[in-house]
Amino acid sequence: MNQGSISFAETERTLNPIKLLEQLASSQAKGCLRITSDDIVWLLYFYEGKLFYANHSLEPIERLEQHLRRISPLVLANQVYTDLREQLKDANLEAAYPSLDYQAIRWLIAQGHITEQTAGTLVKSITKEVLQSYLLIAEGTSELVARETAFPIWWSGNFLFVTKECQTELQAWQALQPAIQSPYQRPYLMNVEHPLLTPDVKAKLSKILIGFSFRQLSLLLKQDELTVANNLHRLISNQIVGLRPAQPPFDRLHKLYAIGADKDRFDEKEQSVTDAFAAVSTTGGLSAGEETEQATYKIACVDDSPTILREINRFLDGQSFKVFPIVDSGTALMKIIRINPDIILLDVGMPTIDGYKLCSMLRKHPAFKKTPIVMVTGNTGIIDRAKAKMAGSTDYMTKPFTQTGLIEMVSRHLMAENN
Repeated sequence: MNQGSISFAETERTLNPIKLLEQLASSQAKGCLRITSDDIVWLLYFYEGKLFYANHSLEPIERLEQHLRRISPLVLANQVYTDLREQLKDANLEAAYPSLDYQAIRWLIAQGHITEQTAGTLVKSITKEVLQSYLLIAEGTSELVARETAFPIWWSGNFLFVTKECQTELQAWQALQPAIQSPYQRPYLMNVEHPLLTPDVKAKLSKILIGFSFRQLSLLLKQDELTVANNLHRLISNQIVGLRPAQPPFDRLHKLYAIGADKDRFDEKEQSVTDAFAAVSTTGGLSAGEETEQATYKIACVDDSPTILREINRFLDGQSFKVFPIVDSGTALMKIIRINPDIILLDVGMPTIDGYKLCSMLRKHPAFKKTPIVMVTGNTGIIDRAKAKMAGSTDYMTKPFTQTGLIEMVSRHLMAENN
């Protein structure tokens, strides 16, 4: 074992997450508590017994971007997220102390993208999400790596107060069981013919329930995820709204939440079906539309990389999306005309016809004058973005992109197009 490491456990064993935090608080610990369970690694950082950050190994870049989009008082340019991903690309979560996603927050401050106050809010928000799943760990290994602190701390908290907040939220999630078992499940409109489903509510649900988890929906609707879950709970209980399983790798965290399925059942008197409809009617401030069946949005993706096309299809997995991958840009125009998609994603650097030229050709076709066209490219320069705009693109997204970034981009343009 490395010098400076104190092992709480050498082998897999039963863990008491709160007792571990008590030990660190009472010993005025400085360093990182590393917990491994089911091949997931949780990292909890302490200074003088106070917790100042937490993360885990499942999609740390995705999590950082999601929380940044949710809490930032400013609407940051897409290029900021591109630059942020470049900071973390191919990075090992534990390669720096604190971890590289914490260092990325420091970079955001240094670049003037966020203030130290916003950084404190961001750090606390991420820490609370990570602690929720940490508190549900039953078995694993733990190790404290003692380290001195030589970097800014934007937020820290007494573990008692922080864990109490997290436990309260966990109890709120458990109160929604068995209908809802975790924030990683993905609601969809299941019974469009239900007699209580009015045209207005049907239109709203068709717009927002397009294959995203409660966590992702909370970002898109700018609401707390528990508020979103509570608004949909009675609709789920009455089999109007269904739930798809969590996407990998978050299905592994979903199992932690589902452990308490037999506890703290929802009070049946608390909310009527009518109240649930009323709550959904105001969700996200969406305007009413015409009566419609469950929306299926067609997305045409033109890219000469089958790997990128598979990744986009995986990110947008859901009944509400149908992704049409097109590898050959030379035949893309005719294929797109036949598909008549709701949104088009174009790679820039393709043989035969590049993305700029294809975008210009599409804009000349009467069917695609207003269709959202997003250029997807590895180029980050101002000139490239200007060329995309001159070609008629609606927006510009840089590779590599996260699921959160793609979802935010696609859903924003689809909602704008349908309002």
